[in-house]
Amino acid sequence: MTPKARLHALPAAALSLALGLAAAAPASAAADPAAPTVTAPRTGPAPGFAGEDQRSDCYTDPYTGSGAGWIGLNDVTTKVTAASPSHAQLQTTFQLWDTSYGGKRTDFPTSWSTYPEATTHLSRDLLKDGGQYAWRARATDGKLTSPYTAWCYFRVDHTQPTAEVTTDETPKKVGEEATFTLKGTDTGSGIACARWQTTPVFGVGWSCADEATDSRVVRLTDGSADIKVKPATWGSQAVYLQTMDNAGNLGQAQAYYYAQPATKPAAFGDIDADGKPDVLVPDAAGNLRKRGANPLDPANAHRMAAPGGGESWAGVQYTHRGSFRGQTVDDLLAHAPGGEYLYQFRNDGAGRFTGQAPMHIEKPTACVDAAGSVIDCARHGFGPDWSKVKQIAAYGSPTGDSTVGGFLPLSSLLFVENGRLWLAKPSGMELPTATLLSGNNTRWGGYDLLTPGRAQGTDFPTLWARSRADGAIRAFSVKGTADAPDFSAFVNPAAGPVLSTLTPAAHPRVGSDGDLTGDGLPDLWSADATGKVTVFPGTGTTTPHPAVTGFGPAA
Repeated sequence: MTPKARLHALPAAALSLALGLAAAAPASAAADPAAPTVTAPRTGPAPGFAGEDQRSDCYTDPYTGSGAGWIGLNDVTTKVTAASPSHAQLQTTFQLWDTSYGGKRTDFPTSWSTYPEATTHLSRDLLKDGGQYAWRARATDGKLTSPYTAWCYFRVDHTQPTAEVTTDETPKKVGEEATFTLKGTDTGSGIACARWQTTPVFGVGWSCADEATDSRVVRLTDGSADIKVKPATWGSQAVYLQTMDNAGNLGQAQAYYYAQPATKPAAFGDIDADGKPDVLVPDAAGNLRKRGANPLDPANAHRMAAPGGGESWAGVQYTHRGSFRGQTVDDLLAHAPGGEYLYQFRNDGAGRFTGQAPMHIEKPTACVDAAGSVIDCARHGFGPDWSKVKQIAAYGSPTGDSTVGGFLPLSSLLFVENGRLWLAKPSGMELPTATLLSGNNTRWGGYDLLTPGRAQGTDFPTLWARSRADGAIRAFSVKGTADAPDFSAFVNPAAGPVLSTLTPAAHPRVGSDGDLTGDGLPDLWSADATGKVTVFPGTGTTTPHPAVTGFGPAA
């Protein structure tokens, strides 16, 4: 018999007993203005229904709607506000009623006090799993006694829900999507919702209401829900599931393990191991997101982690093209304008960068010219930190972008400081030396750096630059050999051939991350303030390496 049914079944004799107990209490003087008052009854944790995101401090009618709210595997605290008009010391008595047939009532008196908040603590061991309880309170100053408060009802669920993950479509390769079925059961308050993820450690404090902002929180209609999973890396994989019942109890996390041995070829610009380059732009809230991503998915870089303290990536200089540490996916480099630090945010393998603290990339301490001769850094406008840097661009490998044994070569960094263009190549995850590419001039200060990868018919990565004065986008190619690359074309930013024009007024943010359309040619993109991306497909030839001569209409 349910608690609700047991209440309805309470016989007349039991009801008379309950009335007798009330009559045996000290005489109430509620009408006496000098009598104590007891108000604001509240139960902690507040009983409720996690699946409906509904809670109440005091359910006074267990017969309407869904009944009294549920409390999970917790101790229970009951509180009231007890006051005396004469400011006398009061003793408050809490009465707990087991509402089952023949259920007893137990008094819990407090010590005498003038403090207005009275509290008692009910150990969860006093409460039976599946039971329904009610409590009320009254206070006395030794002479006058307040009336009881109304009964506050709650139900108890001490049983954790179960969780199970199944699939008939285990993916075999990176990027192959499959359907997984999430299942949950609960014999007490009923299953409410579930949270799934591809990493084993679940955060605390999530709720069913998070489904509005997090696609990993789902309702289990009739106990199950289907999700789509696309593995980001090769090898052993898992889908982890944690369920929640209406009392707020969390089940033990369960996992479905599978393996898919094949992987897509590594590609510069790829953040999530699907073999394709990706565009990252700030959304309207300031989070950094992959173009086309579900807005309810976790952000690729959370706004609170953005350098500079502005809580948004919109004003941050950021770039991704390869890694300084030999990964098959891009890391993220970021710099707040005027900030002395350059940050490296490491990729977790699935395109998320802010799950751990970033690393500082130290400024190079040695400078050379394009011929490799040592020069004085300070005399060429090179500062001791990154505070004067106006542009950063992960460039790729200055000796050629071809993979070696399935791995990408280490990337390098282009940056503009005090109007000069510099190139820094990594060594042991550091940037020990910077090469001055633009001679003793300051002409690069008015240009945006774009790094499309191979775009001029050779294995060398290309540089595109957008003039912030007239919007002209020019191309700059490396000449020479892998052993002796020639960067002489990078000296004058106004000398490269013009590929297109995108004015800063109409296109405030522009970039290139490689081939976005799948035709083998790098493309150009621009983004507005909301994160909407417009792609301009590259035109030209694809063999032996891509050679872009212009751009088609916006796609």
